[in-house]
Amino acid sequence: MKPADFEKGYTNSDPVKFFIGKTHSDGVVENSEGKPTTRIKTETIGVLNNSLIKIQQDLFTDGGKKNHRSWQLRQVDEHHVDATANDIDGTAHGLLYGNNFSWTFRLKLPQRKFIKHLRMSQNMYLMPNGNTMIIRSVLRKFGFIVVQITETFQKN
Repeated sequence: MKPADFEKGYTNSDPVKFFIGKTHSDGVVENSEGKPTTRIKTETIGVLNNSLIKIQQDLFTDGGKKNHRSWQLRQVDEHHVDATANDIDGTAHGLLYGNNFSWTFRLKLPQRKFIKHLRMSQNMYLMPNGNTMIIRSVLRKFGFIVVQITETFQKN
């Protein structure tokens, strides 16, 4: 399916505005063969300031390792969202249709000798209750899948 196929989805949903306020997630990280390797949790706070959504996200893995992300999202028009973050190169450009939000960007990897970037694609699906979002992330290098992540986000 293409993002535009979701345009006639849930009419009262906005996957981008979902992140305004507090959310948390639980998920699983899988290797390139789809085998689960670790669990993941996040805590997120988003604030709307004029037309800019500022998001602070703490990401935790099973080993207790914490990673912090700072995002800034701006809805350009009805179907386009641009974002910057502390761990991506340049600007991420997203497509928004109905209950679906999708984008691909270049993710920076901290403290790596050989592989310093991965291509990350995310598809986000806001559920009809408006309080649950399912996110599927696929990270690739040279076109090959390296890691896959499935998360369920809940509004606090």
